[in-house]
Amino acid sequence: MLKRRILIRVILSFLITFFPTAFLIHFVFQRIGEEALIKERDILYNNFKTLLKHKESDLELAKSKIIQSKDDYYIWLRVDEECGGIAHYRITDRGLYYGKKIFLGEQCYFLGINFKELLEFIKELSHAEWLFYYDRTYIDRFPQEFLDIFVKDKLFKNDVVIAGFSDESVLNVPFKVSGYLVYGSGFKKSLLVEFPLFEENGYQFGQVLLVKDISPIYANFYTLMGVLVAYSFVLSLLSSFLLYKFSGDLIARIIKLQEFSNRIKMGDFSKIEPFETSKKMDELDHLRNSFIDAAITIGNLLSELEAKNKQLQELAYYDSLTGLPNRRFFFEHANLIFEEAKRYGKKLSLLIIDIDHFKKINDAYGHDAGDIVLKVFADVLKGVVRQSDICARMGGEEFAVLLPNTGLDEARVLAERIRSAVASRPVEYDHKVILVTTSIGVSEFRSGMESIDDLIKEADIALYRAKEGGRNRVEVFTPDKTGESQT
Repeated sequence: MLKRRILIRVILSFLITFFPTAFLIHFVFQRIGEEALIKERDILYNNFKTLLKHKESDLELAKSKIIQSKDDYYIWLRVDEECGGIAHYRITDRGLYYGKKIFLGEQCYFLGINFKELLEFIKELSHAEWLFYYDRTYIDRFPQEFLDIFVKDKLFKNDVVIAGFSDESVLNVPFKVSGYLVYGSGFKKSLLVEFPLFEENGYQFGQVLLVKDISPIYANFYTLMGVLVAYSFVLSLLSSFLLYKFSGDLIARIIKLQEFSNRIKMGDFSKIEPFETSKKMDELDHLRNSFIDAAITIGNLLSELEAKNKQLQELAYYDSLTGLPNRRFFFEHANLIFEEAKRYGKKLSLLIIDIDHFKKINDAYGHDAGDIVLKVFADVLKGVVRQSDICARMGGEEFAVLLPNTGLDEARVLAERIRSAVASRPVEYDHKVILVTTSIGVSEFRSGMESIDDLIKEADIALYRAKEGGRNRVEVFTPDKTGESQT
């Protein structure tokens, strides 16, 4: 009777211990998962909005240079409309373009950038597939001559017209998304984020859908949650087993005491054994220490998880090939430094560096040689810049060096040191010597600049002039009265 009652209490103790712990672990990981999804959604939102703002700046640059491009990246359309207004989307027989209306002479033109090209850039930046479509009722309003050309490469699905997509897998996801949605089953999950497409008058005629694979997030969370729940189960089971064993020892002592009492009652003193005294630490103390050990173990696991997550986050800010900070790291820190220079009037300069004829190096010696050239260049760059400077690989063979508290003359000197150091450091590959040179554009923060993009734009102009001037040289952007650079 007593053993059965103790067994029931041990089972109840196990249930009371395990299930609340499992529920708490599930609740914590659910909250962590929601925060991770919101963070991924915000990254996609910010990347998309930042890209559109950057491309609006590109349109202003294209306007100032009067670019008459014949490819599908830029488009110029003469429109009989009132010029000005906000940037908007416009459907043409060549596709969807994002841009604005500007004056060229006395005529009004729509200057736009191919929207598919922007989405491909978002795909590379955010590792997300894309799809955009139009409402069919909106498309039906166009003239038949336009539709005959327009529908050639389009897909019609229900009440939408799919104008483009990066991968056929995105055709299977829901198209109607209110803000964002998690789609999929099991560990196979995708985050769907929508961006509406508006005409200049504010009418929504379609939308963009970004689809990002978040399966690794769910797999990691559920795997770790399963490990912790299993660990909690084993720990609770072990604790209950120990409690039962300790209770069994207590019952054995009670039985021995009862036998001893019966022998005394019978007057039998022949087999009287000494009664065992309690130890310094009883069963409850051991059980208490077991739970303390379990809490410490779980705390250590969570601390280790946090450290691993922090390490993974740091890896996301550095280029795996060169070890230099990447574009994301550069812009997050450069924006803060730029705002400080803007607010307090501090000096700030920027170098945009391009390895000359890098494509020819890859074509002539192979991509492995190109990788070695990038690594050697990064080592040279690290040896020349200061610890306070921010040097980053912006993509391909283009690098940037942000120089806080540095004027234009000092930046020019540093740029020459970098150029000279690279030119004097040939790269040996496969018993061949590769001569490497660089072209460098230098710009300085000036009053009136609104963002780091202005600084980058002027450095890019100077870099372009360095390439036009024969490469392996440094050019400095200095505005004159006409707004052109002086080198």
